[in-house]
Amino acid sequence: MINLYNGDCLEVMDMLIENKKHYDFTFTSPPYNRIRNDVYKHYDDTKEDYFSFIDGVIKRALKISTYVFFNIQQTYFNRKDVHKIIGKYSDKLVQNIIWAKTNPQPNPNVHSVINSYEYILVFSKDEPNARAKIMGIKNIIESSVFSRNKYSKIHSAVMNPTIAKWFVDSFTEEGDSVLDCFMDVGTTGIECVKNDRDFVGIELSKEYFDISYGRIIDATRQSKFNFKEGR
Repeated sequence: MINLYNGDCLEVMDMLIENKKHYDFTFTSPPYNRIRNDVYKHYDDTKEDYFSFIDGVIKRALKISTYVFFNIQQTYFNRKDVHKIIGKYSDKLVQNIIWAKTNPQPNPNVHSVINSYEYILVFSKDEPNARAKIMGIKNIIESSVFSRNKYSKIHSAVMNPTIAKWFVDSFTEEGDSVLDCFMDVGTTGIECVKNDRDFVGIELSKEYFDISYGRIIDATRQSKFNFKEGR
């Protein structure tokens, strides 16, 4: 089953909680509050209280998911908030996976260290470990930044399909359900559909939602899934 919602993720997640929905996984990547480095044509990537925002997302995701895979990059602008989140949820942090970028963005300051990795923080309130479905999975994955894609002019931080595929292949099984509360252009949803995983996507931007809708509809034509559009 595929369900897509065009709306504010906190409001939609509250509705899902109220309706007693539950998913095996949340796999998502929020805006990073970079302020000046990312270009989202249809979204302002700034939050006055970024910690409260991501805290609200994780808190809700833990209520409706067995595991929460939270992909976030520590930047100059958000590092205190990221560290604070790790501290607040340290008792629920069951794995810390590193996404090492093979082509990180150069830093114009020659004396600065290049920021070449992102966290995938794995939280669970019920499970003591993040259990991989196949042998030999490491807690580090290497790939390039997906900078050359057809949506780069409106969204400069589209998730690399390699990362979404790695998550689906490594941790989920056929029939599992995955929630992405920052769906963007639907990369995770497409990987779920291709691998017979149920998918629920939430996206605030109507422009990105429409792109996701079209891409996921195309993917479902070759799958067994029923499609349902949310609000």
